[in-house]
Amino acid sequence: MITWVDVTNCEPQASGVPLASQTAILADAPIELDADAWGTKINLAWTFYCAHRALLYLQGVAGASGQVAREKVGDVERQYAITANTTGSGWHETKWGRELLRLREGTLNCRLPLL
Repeated sequence: MITWVDVTNCEPQASGVPLASQTAILADAPIELDADAWGTKINLAWTFYCAHRALLYLQGVAGASGQVAREKVGDVERQYAITANTTGSGWHETKWGRELLRLREGTLNCRLPLL
């Protein structure tokens, strides 16, 4: 099993996640990612998973929920074309989610949970 130090070594911003949330994210990792399926890559997978969840947590705390699609100031309004997350999984939202997807490509029996 990994510790939060492993996560912060991977993603330094994860140090900003409160202890209770760190504990919850670490507890979720072995539930969401089966050690038998990931084999020798499991500690790396758990680390990427926790770093991904930490960044999602920090985005939520900062109020960032996605790209700005429309903004209005007074009488002036702009609308932007936004590329949708077509996978619907949320794994592409952070660099560590994308790394977990990449790691999964070389692992035969693993599955990722839906976010």
